[in-house]
Amino acid sequence: MVWGILGALDEEVALIREKMDVREKAELLGTCFYQGTVSGKEVVLACCGIGKVNAAVCTATLIQRFGAGCVINVGIAGAMRHGLHVMDVIAAREVGFHDQDAVMLHYYPEKEFFQTDGGLLDLCTRACAQLPGMKGTFSPGRIVSGDVFVSDKATKDAINARYAPDCVEMEGAAVGHASYMHDAPFLVIRTMSDTADDGAQESYDNFIHDAAAQSAHIILKMLEIG
Repeated sequence: MVWGILGALDEEVALIREKMDVREKAELLGTCFYQGTVSGKEVVLACCGIGKVNAAVCTATLIQRFGAGCVINVGIAGAMRHGLHVMDVIAAREVGFHDQDAVMLHYYPEKEFFQTDGGLLDLCTRACAQLPGMKGTFSPGRIVSGDVFVSDKATKDAINARYAPDCVEMEGAAVGHASYMHDAPFLVIRTMSDTADDGAQESYDNFIHDAAAQSAHIILKMLEIG
């Protein structure tokens, strides 16, 4: 199986690319798709850029052009659930959009949430348990996405009231939507870089590298033991 791996930021994929035995590189869609192996597994890796459209288009490309049999989206997120802290990890049980109107549910695919793959989630759980020096806690949960960086308490409270997510980011639900359309298993893994409130920007700036690296180490461990 070819593992398709996406991150929105270069910080989220740099470590994976460093550990990858790159065989080919294809420049398209404003980014580079790297084909090769990690821990003996066939991998295609891309930095898709931020936002739902970039994530969806690159997910479809991983599957259609590069033959990815599954898609894993790794990176960082803002913590939404009370008690979730910076450097804690959420692996999605389900993903959904926090910025779509309810009318969207009357049209294909008529889904509010997209379910992740149980096998990939189990592998991620085992990888986190075996990861030496992992900071923070790990738990499965709900991730919501939208084309906005949530950085104020009012927006955070409104999203929490409507969706009660564990964390918020900008790509995971689009990866889930595109994977669903292709009948491809997927997973979204996020390390918290901030708490999606009035101090989010400063926390993001301080923790982006550590949080992104932790998510990358998780997928590397998954590839090692999977």
